[in-house]
Amino acid sequence: MDITFLIEHLPTLLRATRVTVELTVATLVLSTLLALPLAVIGIEKTSGVSRWLNVYALLMRSVPALVVLFFLYFGLAEVGLVLPAFATALLGLTMSATAYNLAIFRSGLMSVPRGQIEAARALGIPDWRIWTFIVYPQAMPVLLPIYLSNATLVLKGTSVASIITIPELTATANEIVSLTYRPFEILLGSAAIYVALGGLLSLASRYAERTWRTR
Repeated sequence: MDITFLIEHLPTLLRATRVTVELTVATLVLSTLLALPLAVIGIEKTSGVSRWLNVYALLMRSVPALVVLFFLYFGLAEVGLVLPAFATALLGLTMSATAYNLAIFRSGLMSVPRGQIEAARALGIPDWRIWTFIVYPQAMPVLLPIYLSNATLVLKGTSVASIITIPELTATANEIVSLTYRPFEILLGSAAIYVALGGLLSLASRYAERTWRTR
């Protein structure tokens, strides 16, 4: 193994890591903002709404993210709808992540006894206060570890964006390998970066769990 060769290309890998982090964070933020209200709607509204949400979650969890990206990038182009590569990757990954987060949030919210919600409403407490101060604090210890575990999957899932020319970490590593024919050092360095990012998410998960347990 030639450490000097790896160090020479490390700045390029780190620039690509920034794209990976940006795509991961944007996907997590958007999927959370979508999944949380959908989970509440699925619990509060009619069984018909809940059924359609279940269908969406099942379909998106059954279809690989790679297939979703291919459809959005190449399939939609066939009907004249061409999206930028980054927007396509973000949309596809968000669609997939939202389905997983929807299931996670629903299971966490449903762990809170329904009687508490009904009792709070009987006392005239507004719904937004019920969810903010009664339901969410009790649901968070249940759903948070699973949510952060899914965040790690989102991080690794960004590698599929390399298929549609997004210069994230995996795509950049493959490009360097194709130019230098030196896969060992580059792929090992890329793997180390992914491990470091995953380790940061793991530390965040442990910190969040301890924080909620002591509240």
